[in-house]
Amino acid sequence: MAYPSLRWRSFLVSKAGHAPDECEDAIDGDPEAGRFAVADGASESYAAGEWARHLVMGFVHGGTDDWLTASRNAWQQEIGGHGLSWYAEDKLAHGAHATFLGLTLQPAKDHVAWEAIAVGDSCLFVIAKDNQPIAFPVTKSSGFTSSPALVTSRGAWPGWKVERGMLRPGDIILLTTDALAQCLLASSEDGSFAGPTLIGLEEEDDFALWVALARDQGRLKNDDVAMGVVEVAGH
Repeated sequence: MAYPSLRWRSFLVSKAGHAPDECEDAIDGDPEAGRFAVADGASESYAAGEWARHLVMGFVHGGTDDWLTASRNAWQQEIGGHGLSWYAEDKLAHGAHATFLGLTLQPAKDHVAWEAIAVGDSCLFVIAKDNQPIAFPVTKSSGFTSSPALVTSRGAWPGWKVERGMLRPGDIILLTTDALAQCLLASSEDGSFAGPTLIGLEEEDDFALWVALARDQGRLKNDDVAMGVVEVAGH
């Protein structure tokens, strides 16, 4: 089923002083399938950025049948184990880790139903006209820690948090990794919610400029940043 009423765009910015290919955040979306995801690789684990990318690709493009196992297999196949140092072999044995949020949209007669699953502190924000933004799974700027729950490339299925809701034409969902999520929650708490400004950004350079300015002003931690924008168009 097609989703012609959904518009999607995404942005990635690395930590200041790091190259784009060193970014360990990942984001992907398919508006025709109504599936979107964001992930943040844990730097202390092996090939965390690759794991984050396989997670989002697996969820968005792998269908509903055990996409996590498929993501794990794809990560293992890419990373392999040949020619690695003993240190890398040890890190590989412990697997990779990442926070994750996956979003599924399903159209109904007069609205779009959404369902999100999350592990850790990658977040979404539902922004509806004249309403306070809804955040999931973290709801306060003080709710971020240095040790969030993580999806691992090895082991059992994680304990997902699940949230559901409805969208109307004109509503927007932002998907973000932790640094931007914390910044957005802090701005909401002090009455200067930054969501509308971010929604208005269309170009990668404009988003990168906003990130640099927010970092300089101390509003945004120097971390990799991912943001996706899902807009429900009017009829």
